[in-house]
Amino acid sequence: MDIDRNYRDALGRFPTGVALVTLSDEGRALAMTVNSFSSVSLDPPLILWSVDHNSRRYELFRNTPRFAVNVLAADQEALSNACARNEDLSASGADWSTGEGGAPLVEGCVARFECSLEAIHPAGDHDIILGRVTHFDMPRKVPALVFHRSAYEKAG
Repeated sequence: MDIDRNYRDALGRFPTGVALVTLSDEGRALAMTVNSFSSVSLDPPLILWSVDHNSRRYELFRNTPRFAVNVLAADQEALSNACARNEDLSASGADWSTGEGGAPLVEGCVARFECSLEAIHPAGDHDIILGRVTHFDMPRKVPALVFHRSAYEKAG
């Protein structure tokens, strides 16, 4: 029995939203696809996401002082896949603008959260990135993109 595969399969039974974490680095708009995004606190407004220590983007995304979390719409599956392969947001074909805090905000999302880094917590083979929300919006009222049992779906 492959315990790692069975564990991943068991975790995959919990549907999660799909988001892009975006940042600006020396004028470049960068993105990483995540499904580890979650709310933490309303007062103060805090969110979290996590990054794998073995990710080639680990250092860049772990150490950014400002970032945005862009919750993808169900029709943005191709964008999710593009940003999973390549961190260059412009090369992914995304339309985006610069948010108030300097992080790229992806057009067509269901929600976007601009954040400043609050804390980093080591957690096994990942780091948990805690962000303080400084601005947010909800550009579209359409179903969100969801990942469930190793496949994309749309929520409600």
